Amino acid sequence: MKLDLDGLNADSLTCMLKASFSLENWDAMIEIADTLITQIAIIYETSSNTMREQKLKRSIPYYFGFSLCSKGIALQKLGKYPEARMCILEYSKLGWIKGLDEEGNNEVKYYRNIAKANAYVLDLLEGKTGILEEYVEFIRNSAKEELLPGLITILESSIKYNYSVDCILIEFEINVNAIVEQGTKESIRYFVDYKFLLAMYHYKQENMYDAVNTTLETLLSSIKLKDDTGFKKAAALFEILRDYANQSQLQVHHNIMKTIIEREFTNEKEIVLADRRSLG
Repeated sequence: MKLDLDGLNADSLTCMLKASFSLENWDAMIEIADTLITQIAIIYETSSNTMREQKLKRSIPYYFGFSLCSKGIALQKLGKYPEARMCILEYSKLGWIKGLDEEGNNEVKYYRNIAKANAYVLDLLEGKTGILEEYVEFIRNSAKEELLPGLITILESSIKYNYSVDCILIEFEINVNAIVEQGTKESIRYFVDYKFLLAMYHYKQENMYDAVNTTLETLLSSIKLKDDTGFKKAAALFEILRDYANQSQLQVHHNIMKTIIEREFTNEKEIVLADRRSLG
């Protein structure tokens, strides 16, 4: 179903892109990104002082870069790698924009760097595992915001092509925990995805105990961080893993689910929902 995007300004479209990413609505992301690209192109071509006349909160390169990057991510998630590479090429070369101030130049440099990272991502997702060490080195030298997306890519590739990345996960474990403690909304979404994929990785490596434990951790994290998308995926994964769970893990899962139900009821109704297994 086509979205009604008429009348929305660039900053509203930017917010919608972020929301669609959180909901993993990839088709919507592509449609919104295309609308934003068209709108910013018109503003750029018709305004002499684009940022001031159109009351934009950010510079023109930001909107071009953010929309193209968002579209590329959505295409990547849909498995459309050639189209995603075309987006990467476009936002890697935003220096053609005229009248750049310091903010604009910084955005051009930022998206050039992001393009390099996302090219590595596509390589790994296409099975070009020979660049793994180069990508890990890139993560080591990048800003901390790139760590979780980088580890997510590594996990996705390792799950898809069935190879071990234990040493890489161990190396960055402390850094991941530090990022989560400082949690921005974006890092929270990435963290839940990371935990879910880590559970999937353990499952693929036939490490069932850690797979179940990490799935339970994902459920708890998604509840705490109010990430419904992550919760649904973790709940589904637990059902696949249920037969591998020991009694203690099953009890943890039961307690998690019981707590969710109890939150929806008054004290009087909670009595009705009390655990009746002890009554048998």
